[in-house]
Amino acid sequence: MSERRRIQVMSAQLADRIAAGEVVERPASVLKELVENSLDAGASRIEVAVEGAGIELLEVSDDGAGILSEDLPLALCRHATSKLYADTDLLHLCSYGFRGEALPAIASVSRFSICSRTADASAARCLQFSGGVLAHDELAARAPGTTVRVADLFYNVPARRKFLKSPATEMGRINKLWRQLALCAFGVDLSLRQGSRVVQRYPKATSAADRDRRVASILGPDFLRNSLYFEQEQEGWRMWGWLGLPTFHRSRADEQYFFVNGRIVRDSGLQHALRFAYADVLYQDRQPVAICYLELPPDWVDVNVHPAKTEVRFQDGRRVLDFVRHNLADLIAAESQPKAPSLGARQAFSSASREENTQELGLVFPPATVQENAGEYWQKLVAPVFAERENAAFQAKTQGLSGCLDAPLGYALGQLHGRFIVAQNQQGLVLVDQHAAHERILYERFKSQRQQGIPQQRLLLPQTVSLSPAQAELLAERGDLLQAAGLDWVRAGPNSIRIHACPQGFPSEALADLVADCLLDAPGWRPEEGDERLANIACRAAIKDGHVLSLEEMNALLRQLEATPRYAQCNHGRPTILQWTLSDLDRLFLRGR
Repeated sequence: MSERRRIQVMSAQLADRIAAGEVVERPASVLKELVENSLDAGASRIEVAVEGAGIELLEVSDDGAGILSEDLPLALCRHATSKLYADTDLLHLCSYGFRGEALPAIASVSRFSICSRTADASAARCLQFSGGVLAHDELAARAPGTTVRVADLFYNVPARRKFLKSPATEMGRINKLWRQLALCAFGVDLSLRQGSRVVQRYPKATSAADRDRRVASILGPDFLRNSLYFEQEQEGWRMWGWLGLPTFHRSRADEQYFFVNGRIVRDSGLQHALRFAYADVLYQDRQPVAICYLELPPDWVDVNVHPAKTEVRFQDGRRVLDFVRHNLADLIAAESQPKAPSLGARQAFSSASREENTQELGLVFPPATVQENAGEYWQKLVAPVFAERENAAFQAKTQGLSGCLDAPLGYALGQLHGRFIVAQNQQGLVLVDQHAAHERILYERFKSQRQQGIPQQRLLLPQTVSLSPAQAELLAERGDLLQAAGLDWVRAGPNSIRIHACPQGFPSEALADLVADCLLDAPGWRPEEGDERLANIACRAAIKDGHVLSLEEMNALLRQLEATPRYAQCNHGRPTILQWTLSDLDRLFLRGR
């Protein structure tokens, strides 16, 4: 029988090491705690020095309010804090830190020093700890503010140090956290130095233009060019930030930043709300890029969930997430006019000569051909065309075209390979994917009629669809899918069905494909997946590549598309239109160079 052991109170050092297991996971978590303390102290400048990916050294220096000399030893005691004085303060937190666990936990697993001075003190007080035990207490010269130095992290807990990742990985996590901190502290000058090299520096950003520059330096200038800045306010709740356009996406959700009352958070509910907003416009399994700030009354947010303080709970989670979800969805829907996309082959030309630019594009202009034969080329090929344009038919066409140029998508000029519509508007040239455009139109129409069910049309002659033996076996259990897809059908034989009605506007030649989708071994959608089902039907019903359209049909499609929400993308997230401005076209042809 094992020896009976008595219950006793842990030593302070042991308790601090246990707390460190929750608070101090790696160098990045140490950095987060220290920088948040500096922000709580009202710092306007924070400088961080890192060596050995933060394992050998991590130093944070600020110009904040500092800590009173007599209070400095208390800062290294567990559950000692200046941010909470009463139980009710926990319900109205406006600071980053509040637990009073970070500094003693960090000091217990490192060689730790803190030096702080208030504005009215004559000198700074410095304390040095080794493994949580005070080693030195002395005065020093320092400007008002605080410097915390953490060396040899986990030197006395070798098991924790062993499971840290490589220095490159740990430094990558520090860099990512530094970018997050830069996004939640626009009013602070931030500088991160590795050894003698400044890795990332973000000057103070107080104006809108400065904030844009900081965002561009973190997520790249392409994000700023392909994003929508927004501000929404409702009943004292405020949400603002930057939303990437649906055409600007990533394969992973690693560029989605959420801040609640200025605090960096990881919340699956907010991620789902963001994904919902892009549900009808994002391509397949791609992920949106966004920076979202949510500001709520402090008593609506419980931050006392985990020692790392990156998780929150809302007083009424459903109401908060509905607020986020619907506002973001409305913003994406309202952004129907797309920004001009970059051309795949377009170059950003400098002020170099035209010859250098043409060589960069791989173009060759034989001087003899261009200069000696230019007059003959004009007389034989160009001039006759201009002469023909004097006739009345051309003038009538031009007058009709100018009447539609004010429309967002302009006037259709023709069709390219039975697949794209070429149009002209006031800005320049518009290229429209006719299938994707019609797909978006039908999808939004089906969604608006969803309450009454999918509108059906009776077939003049019922259509018989043949089934494979495997499809015939699945018909009994999958028949409800056919009904949900808007088909009125009856069994016509062992391996066939007869369809009497189909969704309104659905082409009869696509009925067999729709039936096949419903009778797959693993169907692409189920009756409860309403929007996905409608998207599938809209895709099947939309006009296909190779379908020849008249000019009147093309322009009718353009006018319908302009009146459709979220018309810049089809319901699978692919772009429906591309816009090239006249300046874009000039650059392609090196005009003005």
